[in-house]
Amino acid sequence: MKSKSPQLHEKCVRALADTLVRMERPEKDGRENMVSVVGFLFATQARMPDHLRFAFRILTLVFDAWPYATTGKPFHRLDLPRRIDQVERWKRSRLAFRQGLIAFYRSFVIFGLYSELSKQDADRGMRAKQD
Repeated sequence: MKSKSPQLHEKCVRALADTLVRMERPEKDGRENMVSVVGFLFATQARMPDHLRFAFRILTLVFDAWPYATTGKPFHRLDLPRRIDQVERWKRSRLAFRQGLIAFYRSFVIFGLYSELSKQDADRGMRAKQD
């Protein structure tokens, strides 16, 4: 029997990345960059030492399950305002592991997003020079 844990982890990472991108750039949709940003997150996690990768996977699953008690849904199935609320609460939490998880994802999401935007700007510049 196949474990649902990897699927839940992926769904949560995708929802968390989407939420953080929208929080960072509320005036933009940002979805066109999500494939690259999420790919960057998974590649970053894949390069972690086993013990850290395992710890972040467990913490991500805890984060995903956290709203079950109040909403009956995991994080990845919440609407955007509720996802933003949960991220904000964890970011301001007194518990270091909650702050750390959000800081980790936020740092790498922002790095991945702006790296992708920078590549797109460079590509536009190259095309403009060729025209």
